[in-house]
Amino acid sequence: MIERLYQLNPPEMTAWDKSGSFTLSRRSYNIGAMHEAIALLINGTVPNYNIRLNYRIEMPVKRIRELWKLHSRRLEREGIVARVAMEVTKNQWRTRPVNRPHYHIACCDDRKPSELIKLVKDICLKEMPKGAFMVTHKRIVDWSVAVWYFVKYRKRNNYLFRTGLGLQKFYTISRKSWWTYNDGTPRTKASIIDEMVDFNNRKHRLTRLEKFIPVKRRVAEWEFPIKQDILKGILDNETDEVLYDWFSILLGKPTIFQTEPPKWLLDNLQSQPLKIYDLLNILYARISQSTNPDIIFCIRYYHGYNKWGKEQQ
Repeated sequence: MIERLYQLNPPEMTAWDKSGSFTLSRRSYNIGAMHEAIALLINGTVPNYNIRLNYRIEMPVKRIRELWKLHSRRLEREGIVARVAMEVTKNQWRTRPVNRPHYHIACCDDRKPSELIKLVKDICLKEMPKGAFMVTHKRIVDWSVAVWYFVKYRKRNNYLFRTGLGLQKFYTISRKSWWTYNDGTPRTKASIIDEMVDFNNRKHRLTRLEKFIPVKRRVAEWEFPIKQDILKGILDNETDEVLYDWFSILLGKPTIFQTEPPKWLLDNLQSQPLKIYDLLNILYARISQSTNPDIIFCIRYYHGYNKWGKEQQ
């Protein structure tokens, strides 16, 4: 008898959910899925296709593991670079699970969809009859949106695998090519985890320093163009930390670096929207070049100038 792959009634939560296990509970699954999604958003490789490999026959867990080992090795030899999510399949009405898995292969590839589908089919046909599997594809338009579906974050109709089966939730094909920095140079997933830990530690430390400084909103009036030489002299005398806080004040965000802003920033400038616009652009040009890691973090976390920071706001 073939063993059941999925849990009938997974618990909503347990005392050990912070582990992020994908089989412990629904809450633990969501913690793990969030963790995976953020790692994928930090990662520099952005997939453009989701290739779905669906097994159409039931198989023992041992055979499923053997097949994927063969499939993934051959896909890597054929140049596929991908992160793969393994899921429990649902029936055609999506109302209950069936005892078969399928794979979402999020790949970064310049080949045509028809070529990719043929490639996956040819690999599967080496061990499986034609009717035992199905391969489809979907173009990934916006990975920052699609990633949450890929990891099945907070999906109530997501079925959890049973514990102890030896089936992973996520796999990587061509590991050295998949995990990269934004410029395409290789990195390790461990370095991404370190960045995530640093992000969270910094967030907890800096949010305790938040201070909102109100400005006096005024009706716009006729104004002279900004005097670049005078402004340059003012900005050159200030630190990056002060300039970051000015930038945040003008955008209604919290300051972090305990700045005492000048009166003109809080009062007179508020009736001159053109000057505010120019000043914001100049301030951002300055602070975006800062080497202070706290400023880099704040630009990402509070202002959304980074895909991960945007997702976390």
